[in-house]
Amino acid sequence: MKLKKKVFGGLALSTSLLLAACGNGETTTEEGTNDTAGETTTEETVEITFWHAMNGPHQEAITKLTDEFNESQDQYQVNEENQGDYNTLNQSIIAGGASQTLPTMSQLTPGDVPNLAKDGLLLPLDAILEGEDGFTADQLDSVYEGFLQSSVYDNQMYAVPFSKSTRVMYYNQDLLDEYDVEVPETWDEVIALGEQMVVADDEAVAMGLENSYEMEFETMARQNGSPFITEDLEVEIDSPESVEMLEFIMEMIDEGYARTAGEDGYFSGPFGRGESALYIGSSAGLPHIAPVAEENGVTWSTAEIPTINDEKLTMFAGNDLGIFASASEEEQQAAIAYMAFLLQPENTAQWAIESGYVPVTEAGVNTDEYQSYLEENPEAAAATLELEYGFSSPIFVGHAEYRNNLLETLEEVLINDLDEEEALTQLDTTTEELISNNN
Repeated sequence: MKLKKKVFGGLALSTSLLLAACGNGETTTEEGTNDTAGETTTEETVEITFWHAMNGPHQEAITKLTDEFNESQDQYQVNEENQGDYNTLNQSIIAGGASQTLPTMSQLTPGDVPNLAKDGLLLPLDAILEGEDGFTADQLDSVYEGFLQSSVYDNQMYAVPFSKSTRVMYYNQDLLDEYDVEVPETWDEVIALGEQMVVADDEAVAMGLENSYEMEFETMARQNGSPFITEDLEVEIDSPESVEMLEFIMEMIDEGYARTAGEDGYFSGPFGRGESALYIGSSAGLPHIAPVAEENGVTWSTAEIPTINDEKLTMFAGNDLGIFASASEEEQQAAIAYMAFLLQPENTAQWAIESGYVPVTEAGVNTDEYQSYLEENPEAAAATLELEYGFSSPIFVGHAEYRNNLLETLEEVLINDLDEEEALTQLDTTTEELISNNN
């Protein structure tokens, strides 16, 4: 794989937190005696606290890696603390900032980064990433460019990519065989499959979409040539290319070629039960689909996202790791050492294998362990292929409010039949005002 040149120029998302200065973590010491030359020396172990929102198999995977880090050296001790889901984690960060009780480091959604950085609560990392216990230059160069876009605010790196995923297309091989079609590579081929299934009065649909299909809409709009929101935060959400793609999605649903998850919440369940031939969702959904599909006897795998105008594109999602500005220098170094450990090739590969996310570095993908995993689990290959051309949507202060507005807009179009062009024009105007007032 050829690594693209990195540009540390992305911005960030989420509403401003209006937080107070944050609090210090704790440093504890373990004292021991050394009788050499009759003197007593003190060996210090720097303890840091790490907040995250990993549960189930993800919790087991991060605990395993944390234990391995702690056992690999005696300078630092990482104490991980599960904060529940991402919403609860975000609330904990807000409360911790207000009460000056933030931990040393935390898992962060991309929307957290610009707000926390603007409020002075996050530590800029550029000057401390590399060092004896930190990252090597080769290690940083190996991070996929698209993952860095959600780590940078105001031309400084405030977070390190960690639990990352792509959008992939899941396909039901049994249904494709029934209609004698190959795995669709374009949206036109998806429509053709949908037409066949409707004519056959099939209860299943061609394409399944999440209820929150905003990532699919933005991807298709960008494939169609829409700037959407540029890296310079120019807003063109209501461009003709965007309007055309929202109309395209609505027509697919109206004609019975596609549907959203509805009461299921996510489409992984309906897809696993054989209710669609195709489904676009997170690559991290593999562990959720596998047991349902096995229970229902569905033969399935994954493919890259369908194209428009032969434009390959997928959106990255997931979370990063950041250090709070209240951390002491010793705690900062401990956190950097831990992050560098997590991104070592064999460790980011292990994390991906056990969690369903993807390795965040090219070196991780190329490890023997991960390549063997891909051979044994071909359904994970599509996400890996997309790492070369995936991107993260531009991030900025106020992004969480923008995303809520986007979701409400798409819901109005889907549920209440609001005109697509009118809806996107309203969203475009509110987004421009939001960016202008906060960035």
